[in-house]
Amino acid sequence: MNKIIPFNTEYIRPSRTIEIFTFFRFEKSRQIYIYNYEGKHFRVFDSVVGLVQFFEVGKEPSASFDSESDLDEYLDSLSIGDG
Repeated sequence: MNKIIPFNTEYIRPSRTIEIFTFFRFEKSRQIYIYNYEGKHFRVFDSVVGLVQFFEVGKEPSASFDSESDLDEYLDSLSIGDG
């Protein structure tokens, strides 16, 4: 199981945030960026570049969720190895 540590939360608007998390498992770590749209839709990005591309050109990430419980399941099983 991953150890998840919140790193930072940036507020775009009160109901839209970008949350940065650091995931640890054994000696490896990985940062993940989550765009939270009104607590109803969550997009997960592996890098700042992917996040910027989403806002600039609308490039969708490989993982997105319509519920917080689905997001939590994904984050619990997230691979850290090749980040």
